[in-house]
Amino acid sequence: MGIPTEQIILVDSDGKLVEVDALVERLRGEPERVLADDEVGLVLYVADLGIYNLKPTDGGEFLAQPVTEIFRPRFSSRVLRKQIGPTVLSVTADAVFVVRDGNTLKKVRAEKLEPGMMLASGEKVYR
Repeated sequence: MGIPTEQIILVDSDGKLVEVDALVERLRGEPERVLADDEVGLVLYVADLGIYNLKPTDGGEFLAQPVTEIFRPRFSSRVLRKQIGPTVLSVTADAVFVVRDGNTLKKVRAEKLEPGMMLASGEKVYR
């Protein structure tokens, strides 16, 4: 069974599974561990805790890589689903696209993309 690349598996130095959400909540209260906590996200320093990220290999085993930071992003704007060409994308409302407007190109935020617009790449916006 494959493991999605966005799935994070953390273990401690003894090989015990570490629950990411519980770890973040526990460390959030320690000011010396908080490297950044702003509108972009939360970054926690964990290099001295002996935490490892398990990455699956092609052989079905796992490679343990030391973790120095844990990053939790915050989305400041809402996420939209847009169909551009044959692909449906999840983008933030403030993502910028370059569209054709007659003979000129202009930048348009994702929240203002309309069906029928043509991107500079030649792909059409469907929804």
